[in-house]
Amino acid sequence: MEKDLIAQFVENLIKQAGLDSVPENFRAEYTEKIAMEAQKRVGLIALKELDKEALDEFADLMKDQPDTKEMNIFFAEHIPNLEDKVAVGLREFAEEFLTSAEKLKQE
Repeated sequence: MEKDLIAQFVENLIKQAGLDSVPENFRAEYTEKIAMEAQKRVGLIALKELDKEALDEFADLMKDQPDTKEMNIFFAEHIPNLEDKVAVGLREFAEEFLTSAEKLKQE
């Protein structure tokens, strides 16, 4: 998944949580944390889908410090329906985040 898609996901999530009106420095810090968590979850989703052989190929690929495009190509070649699986994982993350944000507002 491209970084700009993660950024768009995070921006939408912040708006849905009602955090778009908080001070800029807080929002920037929170945006970074949410983006890191989203990227982490996307990575875990992808790695979980790889078989042993693909994991070995992934380890070799990582030695060359691939860019985002190379990573996307690798995962697309090895994981059927990757976009659907990522969408489900991000939707679950969004639900968890929004539930937590709502609880914090009530405290």
